[in-house]
Amino acid sequence: MDKHMILYRGSLKSCNYHCSYCPFSKHSMSERELEKDRMQWFSFVESVQKKAKTMHIGALMVVPYGEAMIHSWYWQGLAYLSAQIELEAVGIQTNLSFSVSDFLYCFENAGGVLAKLRLWATFHPEMTSVSEFAAKCKILAKKGISICAGSVGVPENLNLLQTLKQELHSSNENGQDIYLWVNKMDGLRRSYTQKECMDFLEIDPYFQRELVLISANTALCQGRLFVEADGKMRTCNISATLSDGKRWETLEEFPNPECSRKQCSCYLAYGGREDFMNQILFGPYPLFRIPRRPKAVFLDIEGTLLPNKETTKVPAGIMTGLEALAREEIPLFFATTLPYKKAMERCRKIRHLFAGGVFAGGAHVVLNQRQEYVCALKSAWLTEVFSLQQKFGFRVFAYREHDTLYKVTLLRPIQKFWKMQEAEELIHSISFDDECIRYFIEENCLQIVSDIADKASGAKRLCDWLGISLKDVVSAGDSEEDKKMINCYNHLK
Repeated sequence: MDKHMILYRGSLKSCNYHCSYCPFSKHSMSERELEKDRMQWFSFVESVQKKAKTMHIGALMVVPYGEAMIHSWYWQGLAYLSAQIELEAVGIQTNLSFSVSDFLYCFENAGGVLAKLRLWATFHPEMTSVSEFAAKCKILAKKGISICAGSVGVPENLNLLQTLKQELHSSNENGQDIYLWVNKMDGLRRSYTQKECMDFLEIDPYFQRELVLISANTALCQGRLFVEADGKMRTCNISATLSDGKRWETLEEFPNPECSRKQCSCYLAYGGREDFMNQILFGPYPLFRIPRRPKAVFLDIEGTLLPNKETTKVPAGIMTGLEALAREEIPLFFATTLPYKKAMERCRKIRHLFAGGVFAGGAHVVLNQRQEYVCALKSAWLTEVFSLQQKFGFRVFAYREHDTLYKVTLLRPIQKFWKMQEAEELIHSISFDDECIRYFIEENCLQIVSDIADKASGAKRLCDWLGISLKDVVSAGDSEEDKKMINCYNHLK
C-alpha cells in the first residue's frame, strides 16, 4: 500500500521576524501559550509514532503560522519522528533564523536521522541578507539534510533572488544546486510582465506552475491530511474542516478527502495532489518541494499525457511540468502502444519537448531520429489473420518501418471490445511457425508484437544508448502495459 503524508500546524502564531506584510510578527505569545503549543506538539508526535504503521504514514511536515524552529521542542519532536522506522521523511517550514549548530546538536543528540530531514527554508529580504541565509543553507545541505529555499516573487527583489540563486549553486552534498523556488505574489494587484515571468523562470524553472489555475479535485487528494493542534482535520491547508467531526486523536484510518475550494491556489494545495507530474518533479512526497531531478522521464500518452482519445490538448498542470523538465534539460520520452506516426500526430503540441520514445508497445524505439530499433515480426502468418476477419469481426492494420513489419492491430468497431477468451481463440488458430509473439488487448484493439517487445525493454534500450542508470529514471502510465516499466525503474508512488 502507498504511504501517506500528514501536514501539522500547531497553535503557535508568532514569529521572531518582523516583516511588514506579516501578521504573526505582531502577536507575542505568553509562556502559557507556548507551553500549550509544546504539549500539543509532543502529544501529536507520540500519536504519530503509534499510528504510523497502521495508518501507513510515510512522511510528515510541520507548516506553522510563524516560526517554529526557534523553539527547541520542535527540534526534539522532529528527531523522535525521524527515528521512527515507518516514517521515510520529516520536515518543517522555517526562516532559518535558528542557531544551526545548536539545532544539529539537539537533533542528533535526540536520536534524529539527518538523512530523513527535509527543510523548506524561506528567504525574507527584510530580515536577513543573501549571504547569511545562503551560508546556513549550505551548512545544512553539507550535513546531508535535504533542503529547498525560496521566496515570494516580488519584482523589486529580483536582483536579490538572482544573487541568492548564484550563492546556492552546487551547494548540496551531491554537488547540485539547492533548488530556489519562487511563489507568486498574491498582493501584486497586477499580472507579471512577460519579462518578469522570464526572469523568475530563470531562477525557478517551475515558476510557471504558480501562475496556472488548478481546479480542485478530491480524487487526487487521497492519502493526504492536514492536522491542527486541537485535533481538527482538513484535506489540505486551505480546505474546510472535515464534515464528519472526527478528531485526529481517535482516527484509525485516513478519511475520505473533502474540499470546499474551487481551485488549489497555493503550493501546499496543488503540490500535495496525487498526480504523476508532482511526483516526477518532486518525488514520492512532493510537498517537501525538493526536486527529484531524474535523468530521463518516460510517459504514456493515452490517459496520462492526454486525458482521453478525443482530445489532443494537454492539461495545463501537465504542460507546465513538461516545460519545466525541458528547461532543466531532462530528456523526455514517450512510452506508448501507439505507432510512431500516430503518436506524433496525437502529441503534435508537445512533441518538440520529447527526444523520442518507445512506440508500439516496445516494438519501435527512437532516439532523436538518430538511433532507431525495430523489433521485427514475420509476415507469413498475416494471410491467416486476414482470412479470419469476418469470423471475428475485425480489420487488420499492419505497421511497418523501413519495410519491416513490427506490429499488427486487429481493430473492432469502437463499441465492441475484445474479450480475452476471443483473443485466445483467435491467436491459437493462427500458425505462427515457431515465431514467439506477444498479444494484449486495448479495448477494441487486439495488438500483436514480438514477445521480446515491451515498454520496459524499450526504455532500457534508450537508457543504454544514453548511458543512463535505471535508478535515475522515472516513468508514469495508467495501463497494464505500463506496470512492468514502472515497476522496473525508479517508479512513482
